Amino acid sequence: MTPASTDRPTTSATSAPSAPSATGSPPPADPLRTPQARLLAEALGPVRPPAPAEGTSRNHLTHQQLGRLAAVLPPARELLHDGDWLAALSSCAALADPALYMTVVNHHVLCLGSVVASAGPRQLRAADLARVVDELERGHRKGVFLVTEIGDANSHLALRTTAEFDPATGEFVLRTPDRGAAKFSSVGVPGRPQSAVVCARLVVDGTCYGVHPFLADLCDEQHTAPGVTVSGAFGVETLPLEYALVRFDGARLPYDRWLRGTARIDGEGVFHDPHGDAGRALQRTLDVGRALWATVPSAAAATARASAVAALRHSRHRRSHGRLAPGAPVLAYSTQQRSVLGASAEAFALSCAAGSALDLWQRSQDARGETEESAAAETAFSPWAAVDRRLSAFKALAVDGAARVTAGCRRRCGVAGHLAVNRVSGYAGFAEAFGAAGGDNRLILLDIGRALAGEYTDETAHAAPPPAEGTSAAAGTDDPHWWPRTVGVLERRLTARLRAALDEGRRRGLDGMDLWNPLLERARQLGEVHTLRLAARSVADAVTAAHGHDPVGRSLAALYGTTQALRLSGPLQWAGVLSGETAASLESAADRQCAELAPYLDEIAARLAPPEDLAPTPLAAPDYAAALHSALSWSDGGDS
Repeated sequence: MTPASTDRPTTSATSAPSAPSATGSPPPADPLRTPQARLLAEALGPVRPPAPAEGTSRNHLTHQQLGRLAAVLPPARELLHDGDWLAALSSCAALADPALYMTVVNHHVLCLGSVVASAGPRQLRAADLARVVDELERGHRKGVFLVTEIGDANSHLALRTTAEFDPATGEFVLRTPDRGAAKFSSVGVPGRPQSAVVCARLVVDGTCYGVHPFLADLCDEQHTAPGVTVSGAFGVETLPLEYALVRFDGARLPYDRWLRGTARIDGEGVFHDPHGDAGRALQRTLDVGRALWATVPSAAAATARASAVAALRHSRHRRSHGRLAPGAPVLAYSTQQRSVLGASAEAFALSCAAGSALDLWQRSQDARGETEESAAAETAFSPWAAVDRRLSAFKALAVDGAARVTAGCRRRCGVAGHLAVNRVSGYAGFAEAFGAAGGDNRLILLDIGRALAGEYTDETAHAAPPPAEGTSAAAGTDDPHWWPRTVGVLERRLTARLRAALDEGRRRGLDGMDLWNPLLERARQLGEVHTLRLAARSVADAVTAAHGHDPVGRSLAALYGTTQALRLSGPLQWAGVLSGETAASLESAADRQCAELAPYLDEIAARLAPPEDLAPTPLAAPDYAAALHSALSWSDGGDS
């Protein structure tokens, strides 16, 4: 592979790949190059990735950063309805420090988001609630979201914490029935005021009315609140913050701490909710996840792009000393090209998908309750796909894609990829952790696959293979629209096969676990292919919008499609979408596409790289050793 030519035209870094949405609307700006991002970057200042041993100081630093961000953010009600602000906040926080991003998600999106979504104007005027909300918005008080119960890991369908209404006082009494129902989150130890949105089963006069959100104070600067017990801090390596278990033993909450939406309890102690039954209460409580799913793709894409650029630049400067090509750049090896440029192509695609997710969420703000997901709210494996199937699909797509990109880049950078100061390992930890956080990706994909099979109709039974079938892969895969057509056919074929297997099982009298258990991997794979079709469509829209004036974008789109087809070559063949001969030719197609991108390495790096002052890393420097030395503190050894 030859170095980039210096006389080729390059695009400005401001043309980072935000894409038109799958709805065809104009693309949003790159979240990292907006006025909002500049304000956030100035508020944060340079953020050095802490060493693993700095757990406690990192927790305190993260809280300080939360306060600095609060100084420039708009009020919660404005922030949580502004996709540009949320995308900039998510992207900047994740790039600066993934642990800060987790804190931001808990505080702004889930805790304050629940208050904004479910507390009425009269509630917010109540002195007690108004004081807590003001402290949360100023960053003086830390907010968390307590939904996960440690005994059942990520299952939110059987939450057991209760909030029982006491008619004598008009209060709610929070209780943790046993150790398995203890809540888990990045709470930390007392030291600053903290409040939590607690997802608990509402009990009125002995009857459970489903899971509702309640705003509870956990501690002040010195003591936990009455009826609240917080465990000692423990760590999670992928997102190193102070985590803890929280239990409730008779903690009392005023009536207005119930974030009740349209529900109420009348003077006779009778529960009323005009907008749904208790069975939908959990779905309404978790509706706050929409804003998370709309913006976590922006954060995931930002970390993927940063990792890909760091690996690309490091591979150009790092030298090989093997007998095959001593002194050659590591990027001269086709295996390194395929991995690093493939990561760049996938990061480009994730950025396109992030734009689609953000646009989809913004469009839904004026049409809440009218989406297809609201009409098909039944869920089998988790509540997430029932809240919003399309946005939860984008979340799973973005996080799984970022996990592939960051883990691959970390491997391709050798030991340097594992050093915290180089950031890639932290970005890989972020993606790994968010595979379970904010809705478990595997459960989301299972429910998407189940829903697609349930919606299957005979009209989709016979889908023609993509035009490239029966021809050379070289003639097909270079077309950026080849992969969208191919993965679309694969999705329809897998849907038809899953539906046929379900119908056959039902004819044999199977139901429930007996019916689904042998088919779970098929359902998960169908869900994954569905998310890849969403990404492929977003990429195709971006290429189409360029009207042929972006050859690098077209080449990245083509390489992305070829790389994904290689990853799914087995299903593509046994589903009859590609022949064995065409599948075998994908290897040479990927190598050729990498070679075509070789003259544009500088342009690829410029359009994918984040602003240097936001996430500097020695890994991308021409002289890595010198940059690493400069990034470290040194002790004077004297005469030794």
